[in-house]
Amino acid sequence: MDARIANALEVTTPSDCEIVLTRSFDAPRRLVFAAMTQAEHVRRWYGCDAFSLTVCDIDLRVGGAYRFTMRSPDGVDHTLHGIYREVSPPDRLVHTEAYVTEGFSSDAALVTSVFAETDGRTTLTVTILHTCRENRDMHLGSGMERGAGEAYDRLAAVVQSMAVA
Repeated sequence: MDARIANALEVTTPSDCEIVLTRSFDAPRRLVFAAMTQAEHVRRWYGCDAFSLTVCDIDLRVGGAYRFTMRSPDGVDHTLHGIYREVSPPDRLVHTEAYVTEGFSSDAALVTSVFAETDGRTTLTVTILHTCRENRDMHLGSGMERGAGEAYDRLAAVVQSMAVA
């Protein structure tokens, strides 16, 4: 089986308010966790292919904040920001997440990332809990599945480069 197909992003909606992203990586969870939480790695993979990451601030501690700003080709900034609620390397990360762009800001969702390792391979499960179905559906309709798929493909490449370094 093609490794890219085996590691494809799966997006499900188990409840009216949840989006669950599941993706496997051919690397131990300590590397996947590090690549998702350390700015020097996040800068290499975060965001959609067409956007540039202009801000990548991470204060990785309970109560610490993060801010990622992506700039679209037409110069519009799209910012995701939140507060870390649980930081348990390399198993689990919980934070809030709100989205802001010109003329729009979302309610904060609760994002829980779980890193499960079997035989050196990590399955990442990200559960995004929105405050209501309308917010979940707006998120789904934003193109997030394509953008997350592109970003996680780049994350896989970053993790592989970390493994050989």
